[in-house]
Amino acid sequence: MTKIILHLTEKGFVPDFLIKKAALYLSKRRLAEPGIGKNKEKVIKLLSDGDVAEKTVDANEQHYEVPPEFFKKVLGKRLKYSCSLFNDRVSLDEAEVKMLDLYIDRAGIKNGQEILDLGCGWGSFSLYVAAKFPESKITSLSNSIDQINFINNQAETRNLKNINALKMDVNELTLNKKFDRILSIEMFEHLRNYQSILASLSNLLLEDGKLFIHIFCNKEVAYFYEVKNDLDWMTKYFFLGGIMPSRDIFSYFNENLTLINQWDVNGNHYSRTSRGWLENLYRNKKEIMDIFRDHYDEPIIWFNRWRVFFLTCEVFFGMNKGNEFFVSHYLFEKAKS
Repeated sequence: MTKIILHLTEKGFVPDFLIKKAALYLSKRRLAEPGIGKNKEKVIKLLSDGDVAEKTVDANEQHYEVPPEFFKKVLGKRLKYSCSLFNDRVSLDEAEVKMLDLYIDRAGIKNGQEILDLGCGWGSFSLYVAAKFPESKITSLSNSIDQINFINNQAETRNLKNINALKMDVNELTLNKKFDRILSIEMFEHLRNYQSILASLSNLLLEDGKLFIHIFCNKEVAYFYEVKNDLDWMTKYFFLGGIMPSRDIFSYFNENLTLINQWDVNGNHYSRTSRGWLENLYRNKKEIMDIFRDHYDEPIIWFNRWRVFFLTCEVFFGMNKGNEFFVSHYLFEKAKS
């Protein structure tokens, strides 16, 4: 029966309101699983062992090697593929800028700094900061060649000489400079060894440098995304190898870096971000289907998979008035020896 329902959903026969009801039910069911609170201890232990990131190829195929033209049709103007910041009347484009400005304020970005954008996505932060602070130098890292090519092309088009975008696996960080600021926006949710990556980032910071991290998280539990059955649909197609961190996750990994500030961003901001992406998906369906016909063997199925993904995220981050799953910002400095 589950397979039949999923098949009908992927064909587009299940309406939005039923998909949202199912997403809410499954999210509540996960939080009610026996032992989910104790599972956090296992997650913390495993985050100190093994590769920094697993299934990096799968992550690329699921999100980042989809043609840039698709993301131009669904994201906001600056292609920010992460939570934006809304007030009552702002558009998605404006909400992207509001969050980028919040990063600048909270991370203490200033002209003349060496800045590392780790897991840079489509360059929303890198390109914005490069234009706003022309005397700064930005190094942008991604494991996606599409993203790196896009950023470098945009930098050339906009005559931005202060960006260097590089393809690099986070498991093999090899950089010959140190930075005033390192920023990581929604990348730690894809990582599996926090102990190792935080040590590496500490070594890349200047003595008075700071690390700013933006993650989505749960207010208290942590768990891995794993495919156990047909209901783990979103994991299979969109988040294989991912993790749901808890709000306090970094308090367990403080050997190399000291947390000096932390802020929460209510989940309704992400819910509205996802809704904005969904509205763009519907508005630009004809053009998106043309893109998908060239990229996917089953374009209709993939259109509906992205539709379900955005609907699920809208519901997920809106739970408990945005206080169950949300975004947290963290600012670190090097630990004093």
